[in-house]
Amino acid sequence: MFDGRSDTLRENVVVVVENGRIVSVGSSVPANAKVIDLGDRTLLPGLIDCHTHVALHAGDYDGQILRETPEFRTIVATINGRKTLDAGVTTIRDLGNEGAGYADIALRDAVAKGLVESPRIIAAIRPVTSTGGYRMVGYSPYNATPPLSSAADGVVEVRREVRKLVAEGADVIKAYMESYEKKQTRTDVLSGAENYSQEEISALAEEAHRAGVKVAAHTYTDAAARMAIEAGVDSIEHGLYLKEETFRLMAQKGIVYVPTLMVYEMWRDGQLFGGATGEMKARLVRTCDEHAASFKRALATPVKIAFGSDTFEKPGTNPLELEYMAKYGMRNPDVLRAATSSAAALVGVDAGVIEVGKLADLIAVEGNPLTDIHAIEKVTFVMREGKVIR
Repeated sequence: MFDGRSDTLRENVVVVVENGRIVSVGSSVPANAKVIDLGDRTLLPGLIDCHTHVALHAGDYDGQILRETPEFRTIVATINGRKTLDAGVTTIRDLGNEGAGYADIALRDAVAKGLVESPRIIAAIRPVTSTGGYRMVGYSPYNATPPLSSAADGVVEVRREVRKLVAEGADVIKAYMESYEKKQTRTDVLSGAENYSQEEISALAEEAHRAGVKVAAHTYTDAAARMAIEAGVDSIEHGLYLKEETFRLMAQKGIVYVPTLMVYEMWRDGQLFGGATGEMKARLVRTCDEHAASFKRALATPVKIAFGSDTFEKPGTNPLELEYMAKYGMRNPDVLRAATSSAAALVGVDAGVIEVGKLADLIAVEGNPLTDIHAIEKVTFVMREGKVIR
């Protein structure tokens, strides 16, 4: 058993679950208990993916936004959710679904009521950004396209939009600090103009925290990340080009890094979004190199790192992100903590560790992921809140 905290495994452990929670972790089986013998499998806490888009799917990106109803995409989200759960991910933090309406909170509430088998969901509804900061591109301005985000400009509008999202049921606020669709600051990487002033992003974070919800900041450049850090956000998403001193500042302030390595590399290699060609391919080659270097700089600091896959084209492959993290130098125990206890602390769920009182989110895999991270893909057992799913 890997408990979500330690560097070593415990052998021949008996975990007792009652009413959805762990009531003991020891060596004796209570009388009259129903026994699930996992044999030589490794037991772990259920994985927690801190960056998903559950209502998006493979294929024509613009087509699904323009032609599919939010109701249809909610059904897609239900299917994606089940595949994700079967892969051992028992909680997701979903950070927006590009015009899918309230699909994420509808699925979240259905899961909470036991109507659907899917990971528990921490939902953002839609991201907040400046006018033109995150939108569909390539269309005539005379054509009204569905909004991908909430446009809010200036301190007053930003505060109003955060309040609106919280009132609509958002559990987390996602802020787009920059977007490469805007003016390119560099032509050889994915980058863009900053969407917000310091005053705007600081007001956003203050308003979210006043409401008791955390802020995830989509950033690529070091300058944008510095603004988000100054504002006091709770996590930096992607962070493609961050300096070591920036990661050290994040560590000092308790801000978590969610690197999302796999999505850019799979896009570069033709496995996502139909592949990349021409100028975009060249940008992705350079971006992936710099992103890997950024991640390695993070590993040289005490910054907390959490698992986030950021992919929707291949639901159920979320744990592949953990293999990329190991590939670029993260120790296997640290990788597993990034997907369990560290992720739980970021998203605010009472899970991620196997100890008395915690929610009984448990998975089992073939092999030992402490010595072979690829074992994390070989999921044979899934329990969420004490209910056996697989």
